Amino acid sequence: MQTSHRYRFPNVQHPQDSAYPASSSLLHLRSGSSAPASPLTVLAKTAAPALLTAILWLQGWIGTTASITIAILALAALIALPRLQAASSGQENWAAKICFGERIFLNRLLIPIPSTLGARITTLYLVFWAGLIIALLGGVSASVLLSVTGLVVAYSAQLVYFQKLIELFRQMNDKVPLYRFWSSVPGNDN
Repeated sequence: MQTSHRYRFPNVQHPQDSAYPASSSLLHLRSGSSAPASPLTVLAKTAAPALLTAILWLQGWIGTTASITIAILALAALIALPRLQAASSGQENWAAKICFGERIFLNRLLIPIPSTLGARITTLYLVFWAGLIIALLGGVSASVLLSVTGLVVAYSAQLVYFQKLIELFRQMNDKVPLYRFWSSVPGNDN
């Protein structure tokens, strides 16, 4: 005989009783992104502005079409790298904290984050992209001043952005059970 009502243990919190909806697709880690990024992936993200600017500087030697094609291939490789790369063994490294902080930031519509930290991260992200666009315009126009200025702005904003993501991860890690378990290592998988 089956019943539609199951016995519920009194001291156990069930997913449907959670204050945060478990059915939300943003909360669940998908199989393609369940493991934290390796330091190599974060270093590739860090090297991308200089690499793309250098590729656009090559347009005088290899031609505009070839330069843009190589830049598009480099962007595709940058996007595919986290999916192809095996995850790092430790989940407490700086790259994992950056990636977890980024996930927390992207999940801010469902689980609120501190408003001052959210505003700083958003501002740094926009400053990074402004610097990158200036650097890429400098690469296209072969202007050393634009390229160097854009790269300095982009890298300065990116490094502080990474630091703020780590700070966000540390603040939110203990506040939300889901985030606490992202970095936990299972004791026994049997």
